[in-house]
Amino acid sequence: MTASLGIAPASADDPHYPSWDDVQNAKADEATKRAEIDSITGLIARLQTTVDTAAVTAMQKAEAWRQAKEALDEAAQKVADLKEKTNAASAKAQTSKMRAGLLAAHLSRAAGSDLSTSLVAKGENAGDLLYQLSAMSQLSEQSQRIYADALADKQNAESLASQADVAVTEHQKLSDAADQARAIADAASASAQSALAEQETKSNQLIAQLAMLKDSTVEIETAYLQGEQQRKEAEAAAAAAAERAQAEAAAQARAHAEAAAQEAAAQEAAREAASRAAQPAPAPQPAAPRTAPAAPRTAPAPQTAPAPAPQPAPQPQPAPQPQQNAVETAISFATAQLGKRYDLGGMGPDLWDCSGLTKAAYASAGIYVGTHSATNQYNRMAAEGKLVPYSQRQRGDLIFWGGGGDYWHVAIYLGNGKILEAADYGKPVRVWSTWGTPVGMVGRPSA
Repeated sequence: MTASLGIAPASADDPHYPSWDDVQNAKADEATKRAEIDSITGLIARLQTTVDTAAVTAMQKAEAWRQAKEALDEAAQKVADLKEKTNAASAKAQTSKMRAGLLAAHLSRAAGSDLSTSLVAKGENAGDLLYQLSAMSQLSEQSQRIYADALADKQNAESLASQADVAVTEHQKLSDAADQARAIADAASASAQSALAEQETKSNQLIAQLAMLKDSTVEIETAYLQGEQQRKEAEAAAAAAAERAQAEAAAQARAHAEAAAQEAAAQEAAREAASRAAQPAPAPQPAAPRTAPAAPRTAPAPQTAPAPAPQPAPQPQPAPQPQQNAVETAISFATAQLGKRYDLGGMGPDLWDCSGLTKAAYASAGIYVGTHSATNQYNRMAAEGKLVPYSQRQRGDLIFWGGGGDYWHVAIYLGNGKILEAADYGKPVRVWSTWGTPVGMVGRPSA
């Protein structure tokens, strides 16, 4: 994916859009008309593909900015914490220095020296003063402790100040990175909106031409094309889900086979150990007899321990069940946002992006799903053991898109292949068919 998908200038590869004369002439011949219908349908599909590709790119760049913004917010909090600690440590160090100075003045009077004058003259050099104090033979155990405390407080304040300086520098770097990520996200969004605007402009004419060729209406053809788009998206999502289910089944079969092989090996080892334990120890060699020995007694045949019954292969743990009240509360909140506009970084009340909507929806049910980031929400579900195979998805689960540790879209699953999402610019919060290829695990926040 590129940073943006701008509308390229005209080239030999650009599609030919028919004029109204082309359409009128095509109606005169059935074969030509059918070819023109197919061509226009293909042009509409091509425009949709361009829009979809640009939208995915915009989602990816938007999530990159959200992650950069999250890192920046954490750095800002770190700077604030360190500055607060530095101020407190500096105040404590100053108090310790004053205590040490008072002690020095007391000792100087006791010793008949004018150390207090030195304190006034060199008060700005706490290190030298503290060194002088440490060298004084008059320092008692208490004075040594005061000196040690003052020195430790001074070093702690200096260390925290140094850490704060480093944190400020890192914060600035992250601020620059976040600004750059936002610029890239905005450019990708602008490209997606440009592609959408071109689609709307050209599709309107193409659909009107299609209606003319088919002796239909624009409304009928628009509804048909939208239905076809959702049908194809649902079929693609179903095919991806079936592929994932097959992969899950194969993985479970491999796990069962490995467990059965390990159990069989353990049973065989147990049988061999039991057989060795049942063998009689070899008899010692007898001394030469003076008389003919009696007939030896026949030792009983060793009994072989019965093999333990095979243990069944371990079954996978059942998926945790959701709390229906929490699920319906979250969905009710999200449903109330239908039709509201998308905006990157939006989390209500009138503007939303994908992870802002899921975060706020479950927050209304008292459940924290993670920060304002699809990646963070996926990682939190994983850390809490709330990821469930996609094949076991239920109403209220969080569906994710992405992979490889980078998840750029999240939506709430409603059931029957439908999702509720804040998708992208130009698309209000909506109920839509599951599209594309979601990842193989879903989040179950209320589990």
